[in-house]
Amino acid sequence: MEKNGCPMGEEIIAKCISRKKRAWICLRLTLVGLVLLAVGIYLLLRPGGDTRALVVSVAVIVLGALFCVVSLVALAKIYPFPPVIAVREGDTLVFLGERIPLCDIVEATFDLPKTLFRQPTHGLLRIRLKNGRILKNGCVDDVAQACFRVNECMRRYAAEQEQ
Repeated sequence: MEKNGCPMGEEIIAKCISRKKRAWICLRLTLVGLVLLAVGIYLLLRPGGDTRALVVSVAVIVLGALFCVVSLVALAKIYPFPPVIAVREGDTLVFLGERIPLCDIVEATFDLPKTLFRQPTHGLLRIRLKNGRILKNGCVDDVAQACFRVNECMRRYAAEQEQ
């Protein structure tokens, strides 16, 4: 019998945002960079420009190129994540392939990206371990629910151990 798409005894805790959404985030950064490049080139090639206009146009071109490079690095960094980030298997949590006993987890926290128009559901999930390490991933879909599930599994495991 399967539950949440996993065999019994396993529970999907955190999923990665879809590949389409990851690609869309990088595409928006690239588009901003290309617009800045176009504006900078226009300012550079415009007749009658003075020294101040030249400095501004070069600065805008550099900023546009920086946006394009950042978007390519972001695409290379976040695109290859697997669809499932964290799975509970009995008394262990598998986070991006690393097995962590639930007794080693201190807490899970999350951060949402800052936006102007709507509240995003994806964000950064941090899992702090007793040895001081912090495991994190910034592509977690429904990050608040994932954080709640990690903390709940940790509390439930601690309660079972006390009995």
